[in-house]
Amino acid sequence: MSKRISKLTPFLFLSVSFILVGFPVSGIYAQAEPNTTPKVETVSESLPQQPKEEKKEGYQSQQIGNLSGEYLRSLQVTSKQRKAIQENKSLWFADKFRVGFGIRPKVDSLNNTDFDKSTPDNRNNALTQTQFFIIGDINENVLFKITLQDVRLWGGEVVSSGNAEQKYAAIANAGTTVDTTKQREVAINNFTGIREAFLDLKTTNQAFRLRTGRQILEFGDGRILGSRNDSLNGNSFDALRFTGKISNHTLDVFGSVIGAENNSNSIVSNNSTKLGGIGDSYYGGAHYNWKVADWLGIDVYNYSLFKQQRKASTPPALSETRNYRGDDQLNTSGFRLTNRTKNNALPDTNGIDWMVEAAWQTGFNGERVTPDWLNQNGFYSTNQKTGEPPPLSEAVRYKANIVAVQLGYTPVKEFRIGVQYVQASGDPNRNDSSVATYNPLFATRRMAGGSLPFAGNGNSGLVFWQNIKDYSLHLKYESSNYGTFIINPHWYYKVKLQDGYYDNNNYVAGSKATGETASTEDYYNAEAYNPTKQKLGNLVATELNFIYIITPFENVSFWFGATVIKAGDAIRNQKNNPLETDPLHRYDLSPTATMATFQTVFAI
Repeated sequence: MSKRISKLTPFLFLSVSFILVGFPVSGIYAQAEPNTTPKVETVSESLPQQPKEEKKEGYQSQQIGNLSGEYLRSLQVTSKQRKAIQENKSLWFADKFRVGFGIRPKVDSLNNTDFDKSTPDNRNNALTQTQFFIIGDINENVLFKITLQDVRLWGGEVVSSGNAEQKYAAIANAGTTVDTTKQREVAINNFTGIREAFLDLKTTNQAFRLRTGRQILEFGDGRILGSRNDSLNGNSFDALRFTGKISNHTLDVFGSVIGAENNSNSIVSNNSTKLGGIGDSYYGGAHYNWKVADWLGIDVYNYSLFKQQRKASTPPALSETRNYRGDDQLNTSGFRLTNRTKNNALPDTNGIDWMVEAAWQTGFNGERVTPDWLNQNGFYSTNQKTGEPPPLSEAVRYKANIVAVQLGYTPVKEFRIGVQYVQASGDPNRNDSSVATYNPLFATRRMAGGSLPFAGNGNSGLVFWQNIKDYSLHLKYESSNYGTFIINPHWYYKVKLQDGYYDNNNYVAGSKATGETASTEDYYNAEAYNPTKQKLGNLVATELNFIYIITPFENVSFWFGATVIKAGDAIRNQKNNPLETDPLHRYDLSPTATMATFQTVFAI
């Protein structure tokens, strides 16, 4: 019986109507004697007839004037803008459909990001993000959203054919030239794409929901898995997601496809192994939230990234399917505790807010390497052309972690002071059988929304949470008339001196004079007693951020950020090396990097 009820639940429609029946007054007054008692008029005859109010037929969306923030994850807006978007009623039509629009031009200027005076690395860019979306709340059980997004670099388009002079023409939709003599299958980048295109199937009481299609996955602070709206492109997943809510308990289970090895119906995946991508890969997991009370919320989660085996490019003659790398599975499991339980916003009253989060990465990356005790110099390794493994090997496992702690105090409504500590593990030996450097995967880089704007890893993004101990302050003053002012200094130290300095999940490129590394490091952990090597540095950098955000109109906001970064001894010892054989590159350090950014956000 329960199975039948569960199947019928999404299609049940309950309605109750109350009918007011009027009785004529004349029926009460009967004539005692004919022709002796005057006729008494009824109330309905004496009062003017009122036109009956027409009742609208059909379903009316409950989201009108109260749009859920769940459907605004693609936008980076201030709290004042978000409130205006959620309460807007004029952009709804037919009582079921809502359209929206956003324009976000952005200018960035970065200077000397590798702290090296011998390299020209200044960058000035102007970009624009344009979004258009439509939400269709069809009935109690069906809702859809489609978000069209265009992100482009100003001056980044050229005419696809013709001589050099024609490439200076300003023509829309010029196209892209594909040279098929070099590669048969070419992935062409699109400026315009679908950021979201999903369908929600839900029960009438909103207790259960099944979402399928292209969607944004974000949980908690977005530290592990988030929308990454600080980047104009942002994150989106082609996924299937189930959400169940019972009382104060919420369970999300999702599965997504990240890459496809083979093409289908003439569609080429950028992640195809034929194009140098990762091939068939999937990302899935579960996230559980329990709101214990207004002052305590608990998150527990596990996310897994799976990538298929890699095949040798030139396998031995007797084997055409020789693999040089097995299946790669990276599991990220963790928990989060916080008193920010109302959509991750600060508590309503002045006082203390806090958050603690920790996650561990486990699994195997599919590689086999020679044990560390036999391979100090990295001489033995799997031949990635033939798939031939080293003579003695063991599987490489993931062994990384991250810990984040936030504590804030709001003495008055306008002012908050916060402290944050984040430690993301490093690897003391990147040639052994463990991967100990934390991998941030799809997480947001610089959190720039919600009640704690820019409470992430710094505005510049030059240092990210890999092999880093990050100490930071977050001073925020919010004026109703003059906007929000934020001062956010960071002190970045290495967790493992032997590991490198990472920039948004990559190394910051160094110069050839420093061995293409940007900081002191010891890849094999074998140079501790080598007198010709530079001393390993501890401090990566210090960063001072100033951010100003103002919303002069409910649909328009302006964001300005300025950053100064000073290189620490981990970078200084690498750039200034008196033992460098090339005398022209013994002192290449330029210790200061700067960054400035400005954007205007319009959204309705």
